Amino acid sequence: MSDAGQFGPWVSDEAKARFAAFLEESVTPPNLAAARPFFRDYNQRLLDKAQAGYAVDVAERTIAGVTGYEVVPAGGAADAPVLLCLHGGAFMWGEGPGALLEAVPIAAVAGMRVLAVDYRLAPEHVYPAAVEDVVAVYRALIETVDPARIGIYGCSAGALLTTQAVARFLHDGLPGPGAIGLFHGAPLPFSGDAALAQKLFDPRAGSGAAPKVEELPYFLGADLSDPLVLSAGHPQLLALFPPSLLISATRDFAASAVSVMHRRLLAAGTDTSFVLFDGLWHAHHMDVDLPESVETYAIVADFFRKRLG
Repeated sequence: MSDAGQFGPWVSDEAKARFAAFLEESVTPPNLAAARPFFRDYNQRLLDKAQAGYAVDVAERTIAGVTGYEVVPAGGAADAPVLLCLHGGAFMWGEGPGALLEAVPIAAVAGMRVLAVDYRLAPEHVYPAAVEDVVAVYRALIETVDPARIGIYGCSAGALLTTQAVARFLHDGLPGPGAIGLFHGAPLPFSGDAALAQKLFDPRAGSGAAPKVEELPYFLGADLSDPLVLSAGHPQLLALFPPSLLISATRDFAASAVSVMHRRLLAAGTDTSFVLFDGLWHAHHMDVDLPESVETYAIVADFFRKRLG
């Protein structure tokens, strides 16, 4: 029996009402040809709500040959830190409206310029294509912006990509960013109780409800034991990570992985914080109508303001 309709008293009425619709609307199509337009349309609907609620200016940019979007709060952010946003989507979709969706509320609430990167996607481009795109943009950015005033964040696949980017910066001898945010994703298998619990909350879910990192097309041919690919098992590398904010939710299949990543960052001596939302789901903050999403944006904005100066 599913427990999808049961919530704690601290979950907002909006989230309770939204969860059933989320389960129905977010069913991934069975093939990539259908999935990409499906998620583009899905993200566009959410983006329309975000842009109606948050006043920003958006401009498409090409930086170091990589397409991206510059999102600036209305009124500008001339002296503010800069954030790089790395979108989710299993490394296979999430470009365009999806990238903007993850940038718009954060830019507005934080009062910072956000560059949302449309990195190359799998299966056409496998590891390390996406991280190379991020590194190229970052190299160009630090020519004019102090790295200590740059933050990087990502959700789901974007969280994994954020950790890969940091590992590459360290490997290449580049100065690292001032802080990073890992939301609903970590460089670990999506396993543990969070993955097992999906069948309690999601009527669609079977025993294989959670995606498997090792089976994502992006990682085809990659060595998952390489610290540049999945850094969580390498404490000496984690000790060099910048201050990190991790966010997940109890109905997120990645929650166990995010929690373990937090513990490993703590063990490595890294400045790290972890926020777990009860009753919420994977990438819940993409829906700007939820009070918990508004809370998420405030948490993220406060974290970057404090760490980036």
